[in-house]
Amino acid sequence: MSPMNQTEIFYTLSLLQIPGIGSLLARKLMERFGGAEAVFKAGKPKLATTPGIGTLLANTILKSNPFPTAEKELKLVDKHGLELLHYQEEDFPMRLRQCADHPLILFGKGELPVNANRIVAIVGTRSATDYGRRLTEELVRGLTALNVMVLSGLAYGIDVHAHRMALQMDLPTVGVLGHGLGRIYPASHRQIAEKMIEKGGLLTEFLYDIAPDKENFPKRNRIVAGMTDAVVVIEAATNGGALITASLANDYNRDVFAYPGKVHDKYSEGCHKLVRSNRAALITSAEDFCEAMGWGVPIPMSSSRQGLLFPELEIDEQLVYDLLKTQQQMGIDHLSMQTLLSTSKLSNVLLGLEFKNMIRALPGKQYQAL
Repeated sequence: MSPMNQTEIFYTLSLLQIPGIGSLLARKLMERFGGAEAVFKAGKPKLATTPGIGTLLANTILKSNPFPTAEKELKLVDKHGLELLHYQEEDFPMRLRQCADHPLILFGKGELPVNANRIVAIVGTRSATDYGRRLTEELVRGLTALNVMVLSGLAYGIDVHAHRMALQMDLPTVGVLGHGLGRIYPASHRQIAEKMIEKGGLLTEFLYDIAPDKENFPKRNRIVAGMTDAVVVIEAATNGGALITASLANDYNRDVFAYPGKVHDKYSEGCHKLVRSNRAALITSAEDFCEAMGWGVPIPMSSSRQGLLFPELEIDEQLVYDLLKTQQQMGIDHLSMQTLLSTSKLSNVLLGLEFKNMIRALPGKQYQAL
């Protein structure tokens, strides 16, 4: 946890639990009274005359008892070895702090390189196509020599593929969650989330036990947009989280880029809309992106990085890979029957093969050899 005054952290967390008090009002109150603890010690007249508060909300602040919730959360942070990032501390994401509606507290797990020199958010549809996955792979490979931190939302589709490719290329990657750290959603991404914690991490503004409710994800998207130097949209329909993230990034004066697709493809319509409305610049490669960002031309991968594409396989990995090569694609249940590997063991083998760029995960728990 941050070395900041623990009392102030406790009261900041408490203030955020009061109904009607969001990050903006909480920060306004803290600035007016000189800290979160001072807010609770202020009398009703001073609270009521604070812009945006009024008598009703002042009464709510004075009558509420958010302290047990804050105390419970801090115990969970200690118990599970989590990080707590307060917006007034240096370890808080500096880019995010520039945004007017930034959260006051973030919870994290892992190394959390949230202030890396270069951060790129890669987002897109949950229903990624082969085309979208290939673009994601090419982009991340192109960013490898620049040691970019890859940011996304750990969702199905483009998000998780961006995280997976970052890990494969030994780049740090952070997933911003729309729920508390007491769970991983979707549950099928637990293995990759655990690997991300080793080189990057997980980040959220939600309390430990908060579920992945639908209304949480737009709030998650503003953190993704605010933490980054640029947002790259790879495949997106006209409605969805990727376009929300892109819109927020525009509002925060972040650079936004989008890859084109075929004219009538559903999951290219959002990208085309962004470009057509001048809300995103069109790119077709990592070179385009780096040139637009002023980061120079991406350097080709070293031979050691190239070696990741042709790794030595363990016995079980070779068994699964050889089987997949004989089929266009196979489901995990069929693979388990053919290889006699348990589902849990097979899941680990498949994840290892994905990281080694030997196979590709397809929708419906199907897999395909590359």
